[in-house]
Amino acid sequence: MRTSALLSFLLVPAALVAEAPAPSQGDRVKAERPAVEKLMGELKYPEAMRRSEALLMATRPVFNKSNNQTLVQSCAIFLDLAEAHRLATETADAAGAWEKALEYARTAQALATECHASVKEPFGQTVAYYTQSGVRARQVLVENDARIKELKGKSVLDPGERQELDLVLGVEKEVVDSAKWAQFFQTYLDVTKRESEAYDPLVKVMEGKLKGEAGQVADYKAGKGDKLKWVDAVISSPAYLEAQGDRGGKARWLLRLATLDPQNKKVQHQLDILYGRATAPKAVKKGKKA
Repeated sequence: MRTSALLSFLLVPAALVAEAPAPSQGDRVKAERPAVEKLMGELKYPEAMRRSEALLMATRPVFNKSNNQTLVQSCAIFLDLAEAHRLATETADAAGAWEKALEYARTAQALATECHASVKEPFGQTVAYYTQSGVRARQVLVENDARIKELKGKSVLDPGERQELDLVLGVEKEVVDSAKWAQFFQTYLDVTKRESEAYDPLVKVMEGKLKGEAGQVADYKAGKGDKLKWVDAVISSPAYLEAQGDRGGKARWLLRLATLDPQNKKVQHQLDILYGRATAPKAVKKGKKA
């Protein structure tokens, strides 16, 4: 279960959510994910990328810190949008658009980080308030335990005793409510903190891939760091393509080369062969020696 789904299942009071929200960014991602995953399974990585990019907002929303209600709502929006960018990262990576993938990963990281940073102090104070409230209420119950047992043991109460018992019941309710809301806001803090760190590995992976590729291009002495010459060199050696493993690995590699050099006909030809748009030349059999 994703974070936004977890948060939506938490008990939210009427003061925080006044009415049922319209379909969220998270709902859109959930609805589109099966189609995107189907395209990925069919190795249609560019199509999957375009479909996931359509889920992204044109402009980044503003985090509304006015009150607890807007904090909760903004957090849900930001974490849903971060998840949309995760999907865009995965598809862009597969489609060979590594620079875009890194951009999307960093955006997801920034969204999740801002969410946690925005709720950390106010929700931390709220947790402390409800925790202290619960402690005080329990202390009152402990200090008046004998009297409470006496009141609850009576079958008939006079008006004064009835009022006294009603006060006790109110304190007992405060203990329960304080624990509930302390847990509610603490859960938000825990989840948003976890999410604020969840995109760090994704960013690191994409940075590593780009850095590693740049190193290979730089080390190609015949091309003196020219990425187009490097692309032509590696696509001209069948061993590089075979080293990519299955069709999915080969598609990802070829699409990356096509991103670096869209005009390279050798790359395009290999993509055509891979996707069945062209036929691979038959291997020439060597004749037997006399």
